[in-house]
Amino acid sequence: MLSSLRSFFAKDITQNSRFLLCQILVFVAIQCSFFLSNFYVMQADRVHVLSFTAALIMAIFLKYSWRVIPGVVSGLLFYYSYFSHRAFVIALLFSTALPAIPLLFSTIYQRIIQSFDAHNFPLRLVYYILVLGLAYPIANSLLLISISDYFGAAAQFDIQFLFYSVLSGALTQLVLTPLFTLVIHYLAEGSKAPYIQLDKAMHEDSLTSYHYRLWFTICVLVCVFILFGESSLYRDTMSLLLICLVGVGIGKYGLVRPVLFATFVLLLTIEDGVSRLNQGILSERHFYGILLVLFVMTALMFMLGAHSIKNYLTTREAIVRERIDPYTGLFNLAQMREDIEQSGHVVLIFINLTPTVSKLSSLGHRGRAQLIKQLSHYLNEKTQYIKRCYLPPFSEGLVCYVPRLPYLNSELKSLIRLLEQFHFYFQDTSISLVKRTIHCTDLKYDQDLESLVSSLCEQYSDAQTDIKWLNQHTTPYSELEKLNFIQNCFKNNQFELYCQPYRNLHGRLKEEYFEVLLRLKVDGQAMMSPAEFFPLINEFGLEVELDKWVVSHTFISLSRFVDNWQSIGRCSINLTAKALSDDSLVKEVVSLAQQYGVPLDKICFEITESDALRDEAQAILAIEQLRKIGCTIALDDFGTGYASFDYLRRLPLDIIKIDGSFVQEITHSDRDKTIVQAISQVAKTMNLTTVAEFVESEQHADILCDLGIDYAQGFGIAKPLPLLSHLKRCQTGRTI
Repeated sequence: MLSSLRSFFAKDITQNSRFLLCQILVFVAIQCSFFLSNFYVMQADRVHVLSFTAALIMAIFLKYSWRVIPGVVSGLLFYYSYFSHRAFVIALLFSTALPAIPLLFSTIYQRIIQSFDAHNFPLRLVYYILVLGLAYPIANSLLLISISDYFGAAAQFDIQFLFYSVLSGALTQLVLTPLFTLVIHYLAEGSKAPYIQLDKAMHEDSLTSYHYRLWFTICVLVCVFILFGESSLYRDTMSLLLICLVGVGIGKYGLVRPVLFATFVLLLTIEDGVSRLNQGILSERHFYGILLVLFVMTALMFMLGAHSIKNYLTTREAIVRERIDPYTGLFNLAQMREDIEQSGHVVLIFINLTPTVSKLSSLGHRGRAQLIKQLSHYLNEKTQYIKRCYLPPFSEGLVCYVPRLPYLNSELKSLIRLLEQFHFYFQDTSISLVKRTIHCTDLKYDQDLESLVSSLCEQYSDAQTDIKWLNQHTTPYSELEKLNFIQNCFKNNQFELYCQPYRNLHGRLKEEYFEVLLRLKVDGQAMMSPAEFFPLINEFGLEVELDKWVVSHTFISLSRFVDNWQSIGRCSINLTAKALSDDSLVKEVVSLAQQYGVPLDKICFEITESDALRDEAQAILAIEQLRKIGCTIALDDFGTGYASFDYLRRLPLDIIKIDGSFVQEITHSDRDKTIVQAISQVAKTMNLTTVAEFVESEQHADILCDLGIDYAQGFGIAKPLPLLSHLKRCQTGRTI
């Protein structure tokens, strides 16, 4: 209780101290403003042509409204009593009455601008001229006349004086108040002040421009000439030139710099005019003619600035609309190119969502957009180095960039962990990403962003690799050469069969279980993985031909090297969606089995959910025919699809292979362990065999065994090896 009271009073004291400090600062600022205003006094009438005090009070009221009244009133009262030597009653009346008008008009102006968009700067400037540049000086001048009339001093006020007073007040509000307003907002809000942000945005667009540097240099030189010019005609000519330069630069090169130059030239011109008037060199009529010209030019600069700002904002809005995808709200590569220009050497990252989206055919366009939006927001919130995600053209995924830092590898690994933890929520369901692989490449200053992103997005995700770097030395011609080579491979049988054995977790049977894999040897040396040559095969529609090649050459290898079929438990072969849709598939399998003497009860065909979902009716027909001839059917990557358990009911299956995303972290993730256990229980209820993928250690295998999983496959069990080598080893009795 006592600590709460102390906290309350400490907070209260702090607020009171700030309030008192604010009033003191206002009080001091008003005394300084009176001192500056003395340089612009007409000695004959003791009238301020420019009032720094009036401008300061208006700027303070625009920012703080009535909260600074004590400081304003006390500042005015002190000056009128001790420096102006007025009677205390008159000083008190002026001090309390004069702030009422600027407070009233600042409130009116604030109420008006609250009725439209906060970023509608052109309309703000127009209303500023009408309310504060015209209406306020008229009302303020009438108040001064009324107070003077009350004290019997109205004889000196006539229509001409009213006109001159209004003109001086208008110049004050158009020349000084904007400057004070910018300064006060900057001191209070820093770079977050709206006009400061607008100036920064407009200035950045021209910062590297030769024209901006030329404009700024000329303005500085003209200011120097004005300061050190001896002839009034020379200074007036230079001032007119600077005003023209300000008119050219305002809006085009930001706001603050043109406003500073304009304020500088107007203050010097008016001060020079006041000085010549007081010396009798310039007549009153000519002097007020100069003021009228300056007022018109200042108002025109305001209008020109409003027009320039409007054009700038309209252009920016059009650019933003053009660069933002209407469904996801993400920027495209045009915005990415502009953002990267400010960052220097960066690393591009592509997160491929195709493996996930392909398993969610019922998701629809809206669901895909939600997936991309949720992942983008997730990465922006969870990382400091990814400022924004972008939408690449013709690709299912996200592109982002990070600085090229010494600890980049650790940052990329943390990104992989974040992707593993991400869950997409849609229609009361949540799923994790499939094949969380990121594709990376360096981007340097002279490289074409579009072509590099295109190459990055065309890479296929490798289930065995989390972080995949793009080889930029690969050219379009080498890709065509690879395609030509692949086409020749079908004629020359240059593909090479590999396999990955897996283990029976509940028995010591010596039967061998393995999955057939495919590699392609380039120039008789380097091996190409399926992720490298499958895209070209898919592009030219060679999937069925490749599947049939794998089936036939697997049967040939089995026939040549397997003497004892009791040593083979199961040989699994992957089939694509197009193969399932091929009417001749089953007949060809039967024909090959008879030709090479392969018992079909030893053959298992693996399909993925995405393949089955593309044409479910045809897939079910093909599966039933394959099962009739003795083959078993396995559903690969189970658990990652949008309706995985639903398809267990509808597809005639024998085996389900649990996706590795649920297995990799099972040694320390209770959630993954629960999911795998649930899949195991469902499979046992439906008399389905289970195979767990991505088993990386014996600890993984032991946990899976306890959960009731039948088989384990992964680098912790056996790494891929040539099929012929494995078959030879099987026949010699050496097993994994």
